Amino acid sequence: MILFVQLKAGRTDMTSSTSARLTSGLLRGGLVLALVAMFGWAPAPVAAQATGTLVGTVRDAASQRPLEAVQVYIEGTGIGALTNAAGRYLLLNVPAGEHTIVAEIVGYRSGSATVTVGAGQSVVQDFGLDQTAITLDEVVVTGAGIATEKRKLGNTIATLDASTLDNAPISDFSQMIAGREPGVVALPSSGATGEGAAIRIRGSSSLSQLNEPIIYVDGIRVDRSAVSLSGTGNPSRLDDIPPESIERVEILKGAAAATLYGTEASNGVIQIFTKRGRAGAPQFTVQADWTQITPNNSRILPLADFIGRDCGTDAAECATLQQRVQSRFGVSPEAFEVFEYDAISDILSNGLGQNYSASVTGGSEVFNYFISGRYSYEDGIMDLEGAFPAVDGISPETDTNRRAGITSNFTINPSSKVRIGISTLFSDMQQHTPDNGNNIYGVFSSMLMGQLRRATPQAETGPGSNYYGAPAFGTTREFTYQMNNAASSHFAGSTTIGYTPADGFRLDGTFGLDFTSDDRVFGRPYRHDVDDFTNANIYGDRTVREDRSREITADMKGSWIRNFGDAIENTFLFGAQGFLRQRQSAGGGGSVFPGPGLETLSALSNQSASESWLRVTQLGGYLQDQVGWNDWVFATVGGRWDANSAFGTEFETAFYPKASISIVPSQGLDWRNDTFSTFRVRAALGRSGLQPGAFDKFTTFNPAPSEVGPGVAPANLGNQALKPEVSTEWEVGTELGLFNDSWSVDVTYWNRTVNDAMVARQFPVTGGFTASQLVNIGELAGQGIEASIRGNVLQTEALSVNVFANTAYLDEEIVSLGGAPPLKTGGSYPRYRNYLLEGYAPGSYFGAVLANVAIPLNILTPVDGVCQVPTTEQALEYFATPRSPSSFKPLAIGNSDFDTPNGGVSSNNCGSGLLQTLMGKPNADFTGSFGTTMSFASNFEIAANFDYKWGGQTQDLSGMFRRANAVIGRNTPLAARLFSTMQNPASSAQQRLDAAIEWAQKIEGLAPMSGMNGIYDANMIRFRELSLTYRVPSSIVEGWGLSTATINLGGRNLMLWMPGSEYPGMDPETNVIGRCNGGLNCNFLQGTEGWALPLPRRFTLSTRVTF
Repeated sequence: MILFVQLKAGRTDMTSSTSARLTSGLLRGGLVLALVAMFGWAPAPVAAQATGTLVGTVRDAASQRPLEAVQVYIEGTGIGALTNAAGRYLLLNVPAGEHTIVAEIVGYRSGSATVTVGAGQSVVQDFGLDQTAITLDEVVVTGAGIATEKRKLGNTIATLDASTLDNAPISDFSQMIAGREPGVVALPSSGATGEGAAIRIRGSSSLSQLNEPIIYVDGIRVDRSAVSLSGTGNPSRLDDIPPESIERVEILKGAAAATLYGTEASNGVIQIFTKRGRAGAPQFTVQADWTQITPNNSRILPLADFIGRDCGTDAAECATLQQRVQSRFGVSPEAFEVFEYDAISDILSNGLGQNYSASVTGGSEVFNYFISGRYSYEDGIMDLEGAFPAVDGISPETDTNRRAGITSNFTINPSSKVRIGISTLFSDMQQHTPDNGNNIYGVFSSMLMGQLRRATPQAETGPGSNYYGAPAFGTTREFTYQMNNAASSHFAGSTTIGYTPADGFRLDGTFGLDFTSDDRVFGRPYRHDVDDFTNANIYGDRTVREDRSREITADMKGSWIRNFGDAIENTFLFGAQGFLRQRQSAGGGGSVFPGPGLETLSALSNQSASESWLRVTQLGGYLQDQVGWNDWVFATVGGRWDANSAFGTEFETAFYPKASISIVPSQGLDWRNDTFSTFRVRAALGRSGLQPGAFDKFTTFNPAPSEVGPGVAPANLGNQALKPEVSTEWEVGTELGLFNDSWSVDVTYWNRTVNDAMVARQFPVTGGFTASQLVNIGELAGQGIEASIRGNVLQTEALSVNVFANTAYLDEEIVSLGGAPPLKTGGSYPRYRNYLLEGYAPGSYFGAVLANVAIPLNILTPVDGVCQVPTTEQALEYFATPRSPSSFKPLAIGNSDFDTPNGGVSSNNCGSGLLQTLMGKPNADFTGSFGTTMSFASNFEIAANFDYKWGGQTQDLSGMFRRANAVIGRNTPLAARLFSTMQNPASSAQQRLDAAIEWAQKIEGLAPMSGMNGIYDANMIRFRELSLTYRVPSSIVEGWGLSTATINLGGRNLMLWMPGSEYPGMDPETNVIGRCNGGLNCNFLQGTEGWALPLPRRFTLSTRVTF
């Protein structure tokens, strides 16, 4: 028997008709019976003359579009089924007589009809369901412990129905979740092939630990990490889950909702439910996607240069450079004439992505199944093989990602009291990424930093070429041979057993394993210095890392539902969880191969090895009780106890309480208002935690081998008082259904305080422990508002228009660091400007800001350490001769402390507080999305989705280098023009002065003026998705022997607007670190752009058929 959850909602009565011959229905029935017999799960014999069959189609009442996955069942029985892709359902063995049949699906009002089934008859019952914008009766599991209607929960829980995205241009989970729910932000990191997105829910809830939510798939916890390569291009483990296999996603946004998940849940919880089997004949779905990936170069400035940077006024030297530039670029510029070249287009070209998937579902009332397989291959936008002449024996790194996987779900119902579910996921991936990011050996970064005056024609063979004028480290061609790849596999398997010994009492157990394996290889081949330029390990080097992760989940719980009279329903939940996580890493590396072809670890002349192992055990138990009164007032209290092996010995267990209330006046009162048709208010309070790392509490030592023998060196100081961070959050909210629920409004205010926040504090180093140690001394506060609206603008058979919009406001502050000094990203690296500072948002930018004076140039000798502001006469005298921008620095705002101007000015050699001016914060004040779906002409649908961010800042680090670095930069058109003007002997003093002021206002940056002209408002709106879908009419596809056929054209990342912003960078959604795995830089460099490929445009042709 299949267990169906029945939801109470308004119904639309239907009429029925009878058909003597329904060929397709009988065929499906025969296949079901054959499948049942094949698997040996024969239902109890039923006299054929006492039963009949119910068949029909469920459609959208307005557009007449068939609806898939509608739950159709007969009240008071266990008979039910889900509609297929053509909207059809089949109910077998229906007892003769009168029945009420119900059709339900999220997003629509349920429909019901009274039908009379005669013995041996097939009765046709079609449904047309009306859309509803509010879904309080939707059943959820995450955070509630058991299947519960949303209206009974006082906390926020977001749901994402994967079927609504069947036609969206998405190829992985990262794209699937982006822009769907307020407060849930997917950070794409880069446009590199295979790059995964970081996920943030309600900002940052930790200063030192990973800020990603924990992830569950079919009830077990899975790896949420990235496969870390070089810079960007790091795949996310979540993208191992094929979108085609996902049924729905449930999201808990914070501690108020995630209490039952205990330690690690303060960043929120995402639970993914994969598709289940359906009783009936086997149904097959086959899909193929072809994607053209187009580089987005619109914001990448061309390289610019002038040969006078090297030759000055030396006519002979200038003639030599002029001839070289002529032979390379076909132009003959004068010494101080700026010329440009679009080098990036030479290596960025259209890529191709391919996805092929197939699935089958079917079964009986006793056994059903869903099995799917997927193969994807993406050849990205970096074409390195065709950019340079081939070299025998070595090949450039490719820009590719390949994934192959299979998922399965089996459900067994051996009796009416027992249900067994078995699910598996396996994914195999290969990722290849050219070296990139904030990396002096990166291919893309080398192109961006090219110096045109030094470029030479490309020799077919032999040394001497510098095709893009690399100023240092190596040529772009030499960097293409650096290996940067990974081979990864991922397995997740779970078994869930549900037992219902009595009505209202249920026991469930979920047990599973998540296993990941990564083999990563980095290195350079023997004699990769093909242009005789680089000196970086020219005889080769190699590093190999092997990482294994296992996480075992055991979750046992019970629920007891009792009614006390007609008014009160009590639901009591109890349970226990256990997690065992083990990670092992081993690897080695070194440099200098003996020759070509001998390029293994064992062949290296200089070798090193490393190995690590850690295990974390977590045990927890929880209790929860919910009381419902008259089915419209619900109160819930509960708590969880946790013990964790990462806790210090001075701290034993953590307790996380919760309480919530939900009131639905429109359901309990005599509510008769079509304008405000549904009304609910809710409130919740809860706590959850975040644990330290496995070894953070221990005093540890690192191995320190030497020529005289083995040894050890101090590593971690240790802290036996270390305990988890505690996040306390409360929220209040309301949902409104308007105009007979054709529109919905959802508003939530939340407030969070994180106590015992772990801060990496530096202790005296006299004992030899120089590394910082985590201590529970911080406090972090956050609050926000989340709001969404959606509704039906127009609903007719010819045209249906739905719209939605959502927004999330975020306000965060570091209340205390417990006396520790401010922490900075990148440590002593001055270019990163994010700080953790009391009284400011996490990751706030501090740096040098130009002083508000007429001539903000430090060209006069300081007096007693005080900067002098020049007069016009003094400045003209200084610029009477040609000047290099390196000979002076701007004047900036002076400070007595962080964000405390002292009224004076400062610079590289005078004043104070040069780098202490507040410049912004990386997290936007507002994030959200809006869009529309239009169905027309019966079989067509257009959907569009826009994302936006407003009120935050982004650091354009790669642009700062391009504009201001004296050796590898100053190659943007404006920088080159201003530089040339200041250097040109033919320029007047006034022209040089004007150029110098503009240089200070727009160009100067990096040390010692770190932050200047690098941090900008980054308001953005991106046209994220557009799709056009055509459903081939059933009258045609049935002639092909198919149930449905769909053709889809989709586009992604189509346009970017930045209103009210002067941001000069390539793409404000990219960053310098890619998808990363925790730590200060990972948490707070998300708003620092640095040498990452802009997000490419993606145009997809997709076909999908079912049969």
